[in-house]
Amino acid sequence: MSKILCIDFGTKRIGLSIPIRSIAFGLETVDYNHLIATIDKYIKNKYIDTIVIGHPIKSEQSLFPIEKDILKFINFLKKKYPKLIIKRIDERFSSKIANYFLINSFFNKKKRNKKKILDKISAILLLQDFINNSSSQI
Repeated sequence: MSKILCIDFGTKRIGLSIPIRSIAFGLETVDYNHLIATIDKYIKNKYIDTIVIGHPIKSEQSLFPIEKDILKFINFLKKKYPKLIIKRIDERFSSKIANYFLINSFFNKKKRNKKKILDKISAILLLQDFINNSSSQI
């Protein structure tokens, strides 16, 4: 399996996850302003060669406005790291599913209100979906 970093992209916080064998694990949630430095660190240490980024599609097949920011980010990555593989995955309902999981989890109410946890769970769900879809194509 590639060395994958999954990104649940946001304009304030970004959830990150990685696979261990074929299971997605939450890595961290970073502030938008620290995303590039964080990715630099993982690439320099040869931890990643592939980035999976959510593709925010609405139910009616149109895109959310954040897609412009994501495309700008992807273009930046392609220029800075030409060998980096960038894949997209449909992230419809990932935040709602993550919120449902959080509400029904063992986290107390105070922890559930922390959006950092929600972003990390969303990244885990995206990556697990990517892993499941990728392994069925192998």
